[in-house]
Amino acid sequence: MIKEKFQELTDFLSRRTLLAILIVFAIGMAINLILPSIKTKDRTVFIRVCNSTSVDSIVVVQDSVVMPVLYQMAPNLSDMDYKERMQKFIDMMLPSVLMAREKIIQQRYKVLEKNALVRSGKASAQDSLYLEEMKKMFKTKRVSDVIQRLHPHPVSIVLAQAAIESGWGTSRFFREANNIFGIWSYNSNEKRIKAGGSRGQTNVYLRKYDSLFESIYDYYLTIAKVSAYKEFREARLHTDNPYRLIWHLSRYSEKRYEYVRSLRNVIEFNDLHSYDDYTLAKINKNDKVWQRLLQ
Repeated sequence: MIKEKFQELTDFLSRRTLLAILIVFAIGMAINLILPSIKTKDRTVFIRVCNSTSVDSIVVVQDSVVMPVLYQMAPNLSDMDYKERMQKFIDMMLPSVLMAREKIIQQRYKVLEKNALVRSGKASAQDSLYLEEMKKMFKTKRVSDVIQRLHPHPVSIVLAQAAIESGWGTSRFFREANNIFGIWSYNSNEKRIKAGGSRGQTNVYLRKYDSLFESIYDYYLTIAKVSAYKEFREARLHTDNPYRLIWHLSRYSEKRYEYVRSLRNVIEFNDLHSYDDYTLAKINKNDKVWQRLLQ
């Protein structure tokens, strides 16, 4: 009898011990699942600088949180299979697009902050000077107009325009000047390369950039400054739907609405809309490369 009772007690304790072990194991698994996301959210990274023309140097984007890479030279994608070339191009563009976008957003926040200080009467002379410089940059007398011009638009549109304007990274301007969008140069004192053709008796030059980031940031500024894109700037304040916004970019190309249809096809066929939810990994505030790019 005592032996049976002892066996029952042993079995009961064994079951409780097993249950306790399972509970501890389950809690451990839950913690392991939660901690990586917390660590990823809080973790900061440094920008990786890439100055290689090798296709193998392109960092594959494996997650919706994109690692920052500064591509200073454009690899030649011409000899690649079409589908592979498109994916390599997107992997190469995304970090620069998101970094340029982040710079625009930070400038916008800074304008909002300085303007709030001015309105409250707490602004310093430097705060007021910064606002005046931004108004001068965009040739406007209103801070509200500066804020509107610094409103970002969907990544899918930037990627689609980059793909069309550079021939998915195969154009000479892209390879030799990091000029993704075919932006012209009218200043003989800036870095530039001569185009193969001309307009009448006038030679055509295109800007030369030190990195893909600079080319994309300049594209954002072009969209922000040029009067032809005023309608687009106003529309993006009310919607982030790329299929609606692209109709306001007909003046970006001489092809007009044929260009708009091309944008739609590129976005839709390559599922570029999915990249609108991608974000840039948090860059360490002490990153000297990032500090230089933000100037």
